[in-house]
Amino acid sequence: MGAVLSACNRQLLHARRSGDQRRLEELKAQQQKCVEDQVRLRDAAPEEIARIAAVYNELLNELEASEPQAEG
Repeated sequence: MGAVLSACNRQLLHARRSGDQRRLEELKAQQQKCVEDQVRLRDAAPEEIARIAAVYNELLNELEASEPQAEG
């Protein structure tokens, strides 16, 4: 989840700089959901932990794939 939050933070910065309000709101919502899921993990059963880990692994892949490339 830490990697997802880091990816969200990088994309939030880019969305703010580019003025993409729609993307900014999406990322803020995802960030909030991640924080809420972290709290739920404290009491989660092993099966739920595995499910959440799989969801966040996929989300991280999606975030990294959509991350803006640095201009050279």
